[in-house]
Formats: sequence, structure tokens, C-alpha cells
Amino acid sequence: MLKEKTINLIDAKNASFKNLFSIAIGKPYAFQRRFIEFIGEYKSWNTSVKEGLLQLDDRRFDVEYIGTTSKSDNYWYSSELESVIPDQYVDLMIQTRKIIEKLQIPIIPQGKIELSEDVNGYNLSMIYMAFAPINTAYFNGSGDTSIYMFVKNLPENIFERLSNVEFPNVVMEIIGTFNVNAKLVVKSLASEFDYNCVEENGNLKVSFSEKSQLLFNFNGENLEKITGTLA
Repeated sequence: MLKEKTINLIDAKNASFKNLFSIAIGKPYAFQRRFIEFIGEYKSWNTSVKEGLLQLDDRRFDVEYIGTTSKSDNYWYSSELESVIPDQYVDLMIQTRKIIEKLQIPIIPQGKIELSEDVNGYNLSMIYMAFAPINTAYFNGSGDTSIYMFVKNLPENIFERLSNVEFPNVVMEIIGTFNVNAKLVVKSLASEFDYNCVEENGNLKVSFSEKSQLLFNFNGENLEKITGTLA
């Protein structure tokens, strides 16, 4: 779950889906990179909604379900709406929804959601992962109907603190892939992994140690360059 200081990076003045996604994407994306490396290549996937299992070739993973999308329409259906999924495999999604409701963040859509370029299955899954009460990775079983899953009970090293070397790589991958506020991405990553982040003249200095610091230079929301020393 996101820390309170991370959530406080957005308020009534800058509340938007884009900014919400910008503070939410960092930590789940970092964990997802490690999960992808952990599972490596696979030839086939399958999931049993009756057992809460994901199968990649001959390997099995415990999952709960986040939601579904279909090529036949343009909507996201939250897993609680899917009657074929037993209650115990939507419990994590229900817990996450209750956390979001308690935090009173109205810009997070719930239930049946019309999709757009920015509001899509991947982005919604990353947001729900960010607010989930436990650390998870994510798997999208794609097809005519795509099913999005929380992957549970993974090795703890997948969820370790982001290193100073990983940090700028994750930032660059996110801003190069998604429609985000780059400054919020940097601030939220620093917040979630407890690195000191100071804004100076519109730029951000992130300190990993006394000898390891990076300066993220911005032009408005746009990241122009990264300078500094990693030790």
C-alpha cells in the first residue's frame, strides 16, 4: 500500500487520473520488473478461477483476480462483478477497494469502467496493486477476454527496496512508456523507498547516501536530464 506521504503528493489542486497514476505506478512497476525476470520465458499460461491458480508451463502461482476486459466491448469489469470467481479469490480486490474508499480518493474509478488510452487494464491494475494491503506482482492473461491477476506469495527479494542503480532506470522506463507527470514519478519513488528528495529551483535532488546523489532536471513536468554520482 502507498505511504501516506506519497498519497499526499496529490491534493484537490492537482487531483487527476494522470497524477494519481503517476504516484501509483512507481513501486508496482519496480516490483513487476523483478517478477518478469523471476518467471523468465514461458510457452503457455492458464488460470483456474475455481482454485485461484496461475499456471505458466509447469509452474503454479497463487493468485487473486483484479478485473477483466474484453475485445467485444470497451469496459473494465472489476473482479467483484464476475460471478464465476469464488469470493475468496476477489477478497484482495475488495480489501483494496475499501482502502481506496476510506482514503476518499474519488478519481479512482470502481466497478464497470469505460476504457480510454490512459484508463486501461494495465494502468488500473497498477493502481490497485499500489493500494493493495500486501505486496503483489501482476499477470495479464490475454485473449478475447483478458483477465488481470494479483500474484501472491512470491519470494521476498522481489519486493526489496529499489537500489540507487535501479532507481533512474525505472524512472526513465516509466516516463518513456506512460503518460505521466515525471516529477511526481520521481517524488513518489523516493517517498516509497525512503530516499531523501529535495526540490531545488524546479529540479529534484534524490540522495541515496552521502556519496550517491542524482539531480533530476526538469522543464515544467518534463524530465530533461539526470546528472550526479552513484557510489
